Amino acid sequence: MPISEAALQNPKNRFLAVKGDASVGQALGALQSEGGQPWWHLVVQMDNGSWRVIRFSNLYIALKDMANAAEMRLGSWDGLIETIAVERDSIDTRAAESLANKSASQVLVVTVDASPVGLLVEDVTRGGPSISSTKLGELGGRHINLKDYGSILLSSSKKVKPSELANEAKDR
Repeated sequence: MPISEAALQNPKNRFLAVKGDASVGQALGALQSEGGQPWWHLVVQMDNGSWRVIRFSNLYIALKDMANAAEMRLGSWDGLIETIAVERDSIDTRAAESLANKSASQVLVVTVDASPVGLLVEDVTRGGPSISSTKLGELGGRHINLKDYGSILLSSSKKVKPSELANEAKDR
């Protein structure tokens, strides 16, 4: 059996996936465009096809004091955590969760035909860094029009209704 849709849609597994060519500003612009939150994971496909991840809130903490952080190419930043990817149909949910739990990032990228369709996150922590969307937006610099930069967005979690966000925050 493939990894279940229910597991992929669990609020703790929200994400935004971009190409390594994306800048920090582009990724933050895409997060805002997708209705994302600072606790979502940023997933980056590196030039060699591997995957790396970081929570947007941790991205902010790491880069908040860096001049021109918004212009930095994500594929060249060494602050991302290496993770692994599996094809959705190649493994069942329980085995995939176990694999995520054993990985250094405690995140498993789930793909279909090598394109990300979801995450399984096993590192749910409470009381982590609380970063507002406004602060995250400041890190992104001037507003980025994604159309001007080509398509850097590979995938993201489905948009959620504002009423669901309050419930998701409780579930984190």
